Amino acid sequence: MTRSVSLRARLAKAGLDADQALPWLEEAGLAWEGGVDEHLLGLVSTAADPQDALRCVAELAIHAPSLLDEVRADEAWLERVIAVGGTSRPLGDLLARYADAVYALRTLDGVDVSRTADAVEQAVLDAETPADEAAAVAAIRRAATADIAGRDLTRVDDVEAVARELANLAEAVLTGTLAALHRQHVGDGQPAARIGVIGMGKLGGRELNYVSDVDVVFVHEPTVEGEDEAAAREAKAVLSRLMELLNASTTMGRAYEIDPTLRPEGRRGPLSRRVASFQAYWERWAKTWEFQALLKARPVAGDRDLCAELLAAAEPFVWPEELDPGVVAEVRAMKARIESKPEVQRHGERQLKLGPGGIRDVEFAVQLLQIVHGRVDRTLRATGTLPALAALSRGGYVADEDAAAFGEAYRLLRTVEHRLQLAHERRTHTIPDDPDRQEWLARAMGYRPADGEPARTAFHRDLSRTQARVRELHAKLFFRPLLESYAAVSADAAGVSLPTEVRLMGEDAARERLTALGFTDGTAALRHVRHLTAGVSRRARTVRAVLPAVLSALEETPDPNGGLASFRDLVDAQGERAELLNHLRDHPPSAELLGRLLGTSKVAGELLAGQPGGVGWLREDEARREPRTRDELTRMALARLTWQDTNSALRRFKRFELLRLVVRDLAGLTSVSGVGEELTALGEACLEGALSDVLRRRCRELGLDGPDELPVRLAIVGMGKFGGLELNYASDLDVLFVHEVVPGADEAKAGKLALDIGAEVMRSLSAITPDGTAFEVDADLRPEGRSGPLSRSLASYEAYWERWSEPWEHQALLKARHVAGDADLGQRLVEASRPLAYPQDFDDRAATRVRRMKARLERERIPKRVDPERHIKLGPGGLSDVEWTVQLLQQRHGATSVAARGTSTMGVLDAMQDADLLEHRDAAWLREGFRFLSELRNRRYLLRHRDVDVVPQQTHTLETLARAMGYGRGGWQELEEDRRRHARHVRRVCLRLFYEQDGGEGW
Repeated sequence: MTRSVSLRARLAKAGLDADQALPWLEEAGLAWEGGVDEHLLGLVSTAADPQDALRCVAELAIHAPSLLDEVRADEAWLERVIAVGGTSRPLGDLLARYADAVYALRTLDGVDVSRTADAVEQAVLDAETPADEAAAVAAIRRAATADIAGRDLTRVDDVEAVARELANLAEAVLTGTLAALHRQHVGDGQPAARIGVIGMGKLGGRELNYVSDVDVVFVHEPTVEGEDEAAAREAKAVLSRLMELLNASTTMGRAYEIDPTLRPEGRRGPLSRRVASFQAYWERWAKTWEFQALLKARPVAGDRDLCAELLAAAEPFVWPEELDPGVVAEVRAMKARIESKPEVQRHGERQLKLGPGGIRDVEFAVQLLQIVHGRVDRTLRATGTLPALAALSRGGYVADEDAAAFGEAYRLLRTVEHRLQLAHERRTHTIPDDPDRQEWLARAMGYRPADGEPARTAFHRDLSRTQARVRELHAKLFFRPLLESYAAVSADAAGVSLPTEVRLMGEDAARERLTALGFTDGTAALRHVRHLTAGVSRRARTVRAVLPAVLSALEETPDPNGGLASFRDLVDAQGERAELLNHLRDHPPSAELLGRLLGTSKVAGELLAGQPGGVGWLREDEARREPRTRDELTRMALARLTWQDTNSALRRFKRFELLRLVVRDLAGLTSVSGVGEELTALGEACLEGALSDVLRRRCRELGLDGPDELPVRLAIVGMGKFGGLELNYASDLDVLFVHEVVPGADEAKAGKLALDIGAEVMRSLSAITPDGTAFEVDADLRPEGRSGPLSRSLASYEAYWERWSEPWEHQALLKARHVAGDADLGQRLVEASRPLAYPQDFDDRAATRVRRMKARLERERIPKRVDPERHIKLGPGGLSDVEWTVQLLQQRHGATSVAARGTSTMGVLDAMQDADLLEHRDAAWLREGFRFLSELRNRRYLLRHRDVDVVPQQTHTLETLARAMGYGRGGWQELEEDRRRHARHVRRVCLRLFYEQDGGEGW
């Protein structure tokens, strides 16, 4: 009895249902009383579905025991059999019943197109009936597919090799079948037609799926000039028979589903045409999508010379010398129509092919770039997605890192697609919604349970990250504003119309004039001006009217060249919409404001170009004059969630409101403190929106009427700069999550729900999407950091603080402030933290520990390559000197003085000065230094400088920064002097009040 129980336990551990597995093992002679082949059991346990893998092996043992003995003698062969049987039930059944399929897995040989084609041709010729012909071809195809799957599932071949092998197999089947049928039709006579088969779609791109339509186009020509009708009849007869044979259902399944509907006129057109007929159709009737489809066309079967002749005839249509920019819009519109299909909307990101971040996002982006740039660069004319992407990267049309990320994502998505289709040999592209099937898919992808989580958790996390990256890159490449410009006729043909003041000069003089106006790269500036004003369209005329005002504003900005490039991007992004240019023409102050924005901030240019509606802030002076309140922003965020897709609503809302704030900031309508408060309000609104949306969805899943019926309440407490209402443009949202179980509810389940809700809130705001992130949310300040639970109860926080918390955690609690969720619960957590933040006894020993912590942070976090004196945050006289000095005073006096309590550094400074806890000069120096350095950091961000925490050393970059800070031309030296002065003042106060040292006049 004990041995039996032990065996059942071992089977269960291997992922097997003992009630089903034991009879199979015993019948197959693979198990005995209390025992089993442990090595075989171990291999089976690694399969995606151990139960299916075991059934395949057991049936093979029953039906062909000697064959199984051969297989078991070769470990790698056995692994391939188990991998296939445990991933694809149809292929597992095939292996269990057909020795040829098992032998196909014995070696690692790839598909030899010529040899396989010969085998197919002979099989068709040897068959006695049409049904036998179809079954024979299907058998060859399925055995070869099992072989490919074996190499795929044991990682011998990567996804590119697998797709190429599947395409080679289809090519071989088409070649052999066509040769046999044409030979049967002709008999002893001479053929009347030359027949060729063009591979399209995934076949043409050598990226076929396990279960794909095999897209083809047929072409024929008479072998004897003038015998057109005889050739057409023969081609139709042979090709119709080819379609019938390969599409036929047999006991061995179907060979392929051949789809010739990409031919001219689709199903209404003749099955095959002559080359001249194709040309006539392309000249008069073909649509943009038909030429796009020809990007993947290549010869695959029949008369290869004839196929090459057809593709040569197609070349001027696919790669025209002059491309109408409207073609770009048509391709984009076609993609939009695909995305609007009901099945795509219904399944969303579970639809791997057509959904957001899916395979089509990669393919369409690559194809659009090929269409635009491949006319002049023949290296881009690859039929496969990945080879084309590599060529685009080599040619500089796509950044190397973007191409690498796109390629990696495409490989992952195609691998998932392959696994889905292997399961039941069905054409599917949708992730199942059943958790068990998701677990199977994750295992098939190589994931395994870990850290108490099922395999599907890590799989979904990686897949979501990949889809978000694809969507981001798709948006970046597919909607690149300059594509229409590249598509247009050459600059020489378009002419060189310039604004009047430049156009009347010669090119050299115009370039010198632009350089004198402050455009350091006069050649680039002239190129932008020429692009913007070329042609006789209404848009070009309006730009010529507006551009002088914009150029005049740009010459006074920190980066005139960058601003002009941003203006060009913005105009291109607006397309033919006239509202912006008409407004700029009729309201010169708006043109001046726009020039100032674009020449001062690359971020402003990106936000404006990415949001057509955002240009309204240039018009609505009153709407942008006053800051929005936190409650107003929250209402707006919640309203967006009712009519926009959840995944993008908050990101678009954040970007829209961030643009408004940037415009207010650069227009001088707010201060650096105001920026911090408004960014904080925006962060709180996004958190409330995300939490509200997650709670609403959870209620819907649980069948509850509203959040009040949930078994747990959740609050979010802001920390760090977020808690202090002092965010800068580059800040994360530092938070703590706290929850409270409703009386009578199951504590374990309610606690798990709180953790899930907190994680969803973080994901919904932090995840990277085509619309960017809403905010990066960081909960690492929680007890035990990343290793601790995301959310705790109030009692759990108090217990941790009492027993385990460190001095730095007490200091961090100075910034604790309720920001979202249950206000009562959040405030109770804040109140509970006050005795730690403002201790009754803050002695010299405690102060020394704080000082050591600050010194360690400066030592460890300032990069070695950086001069500490130029580090805005951690260097001597930097922001941390202000913050830590104020916080030390808060800890020292907070227990006895209300003036020392508060989360805002500037607010506490003012209050302590008023309460005589801080001398007037010390408070003024800290305040001025904090504001100066905070603005310096914000300007670095808006200029899109790389490291916002480091003051640059290069004179040119310093000059740009100085201009952004409001200094005049040549102001970089004055900026440096002011920076050093503020650093000296802050450091002197810090040395005296924080370190209790004499600051000295040297500082």
